Amino acid sequence: MAAIEAIDLTKRYGARTALDGLTFAAQPGEVVGLLGPNGAGKTTTIRLLTTILEPTAGTFTVGGVPGTEPDRVRRQIGVLPESAGYPGRQTGTEYLRYAARLFGRSRADARAVAERLLADVGLADRSSARISAYSRGMRQRLGIARALVNEPAVVFLDEPTLGLDPAGQHEILATIGDIAGHRGATVVLSTHTLSEVEQVCGTVIILDHGRLQAAGPIDEVVAGTGSLSATFRALTEDRS
Repeated sequence: MAAIEAIDLTKRYGARTALDGLTFAAQPGEVVGLLGPNGAGKTTTIRLLTTILEPTAGTFTVGGVPGTEPDRVRRQIGVLPESAGYPGRQTGTEYLRYAARLFGRSRADARAVAERLLADVGLADRSSARISAYSRGMRQRLGIARALVNEPAVVFLDEPTLGLDPAGQHEILATIGDIAGHRGATVVLSTHTLSEVEQVCGTVIILDHGRLQAAGPIDEVVAGTGSLSATFRALTEDRS
């Protein structure tokens, strides 16, 4: 069973079409690169698949749950939005314990989940520090830990390395690889950085002006040009 399946997924705002008939499938344990220029439909795709928006047309399932059942879908997913906010006065442990409690964990279980996830993302030594003292990279890692609290089948990460230095980018990409490799979750990585996709993604989706331009294993998508950057330029430049 596919972890994600979208069929003719469409979102319109009046006369403007933000996403036009997107069809694709992602398998368990895959890291899928979601690519496209600004305004291509990447964020709209994530918002539809995470049930923040309702589609104008088309259908989708996440973890086998149809998009018409948003409460069940949300129990299947973890999300790190592009502009995530954090309560600066809380510690990393308090933040994750609270998130775990929202998913029905007991106090003891929530504490154990928080400690384990902080260790998994390399923040065990800063668990008692206030989030206001965290660097941007640390906050991004904390956000990924928050996205994993409910042991999701699918994790959506929207520009998780934006604004990070090379060391911070490397840490986030290593964490993404661990989510898929050791947890078996599907990761949808929305990014403008093609080198990140080449490092951690097995498959890619390329959008432009709300339309699907290519989808599939990276080696198949780039077969005609020999490189992801060349394929991306060929599929997204000079289109109206």
